[in-house]
Amino acid sequence: MRHLGASSAALRARMGSLPSDEQAAPARYEAVFLMKPGVEDTVRAAEVDKLRSMFENGGATEFEVTDRGVVQNAYEIKGFADSHQYMINVQCPRGTVKVVQDTLAQPVIGAEEIILRYMFFKE
Repeated sequence: MRHLGASSAALRARMGSLPSDEQAAPARYEAVFLMKPGVEDTVRAAEVDKLRSMFENGGATEFEVTDRGVVQNAYEIKGFADSHQYMINVQCPRGTVKVVQDTLAQPVIGAEEIILRYMFFKE
């Protein structure tokens, strides 16, 4: 999980490559994002805004964020015992989640890794 840097045009291009049934069928998802503890509020807010933009560009009709603050992890993740946790509820076409996951999985060279881990659940 890396610092988000995908452009809106690149995301729209990837959405266009999905089968039309994956683009059209909306579904509700819950996601958990774990960010490094100690990252400035403005940087964390910018990352959440980038996530919101990715989902909106993919056709999301709902996007709700719950900031759970710094919470102790069940185990160390990339050397961190704590993480700043966000719960995100989103309604979007099924293919949008795949595009967002693919974007998050891409390595970013030269950018600080802020998102330690993420997981999506279909409601």
